Amino acid sequence: MTLLSYLFRFLILSLSLFAFCGEGNQDSHNHSQVVSVPGTPTKSNSVEIEIGWQYTQIPLKMEIREPSGSQSLALWTTGSVAFGKNAPFSTPIPDSKILLKPGAKKQFLLVMKNETKEPVYFFAAPHQAHPVEHSFGFKFKCLCVNHAFTVPPGEFWYRVVEIRLSPEFLGDKLTLTHNVIGITKERMLDFEKGSAKSFTTEMD
Repeated sequence: MTLLSYLFRFLILSLSLFAFCGEGNQDSHNHSQVVSVPGTPTKSNSVEIEIGWQYTQIPLKMEIREPSGSQSLALWTTGSVAFGKNAPFSTPIPDSKILLKPGAKKQFLLVMKNETKEPVYFFAAPHQAHPVEHSFGFKFKCLCVNHAFTVPPGEFWYRVVEIRLSPEFLGDKLTLTHNVIGITKERMLDFEKGSAKSFTTEMD
């Protein structure tokens, strides 16, 4: 076989391999562009909403409680009350779970008990909703508003919050999780005196 024949066969083989690899890459590229059709959750007459908490450098735990009924409190009312005194909240909500119908809303209180001898300072990161496909159509007016809070020693700290579901809400379960982060008094004061002034005071 002549040298020219060898070169001709090598050229044919190289072109065939190139064409094959090109087709494989094209198929792979096309496959990566395929987008699945979005699913739609089923509408339910009763939505179970669980309030969860994660903690970073803070010794206290958060509870959600029903209002006591002894007084009417406006949304976002925040305060503290000494142990043994009349409080605006009553018993903890079992398993931190609330049942709501689409289009309904519910007010309740976040409560933190400080049994230590020192005040505790904290803020909350924005809440996360799971499953994410159920996170369309709700509003949680809570505590993640670029604000730091103080829990005095020997007292309960509380805050009135609210969950709303739109009439078009889809899904039967929703978990809302906050991370509560402990901070120093110095950091809290620095924030309140400085960067906090750049935020709007409106709470949406």
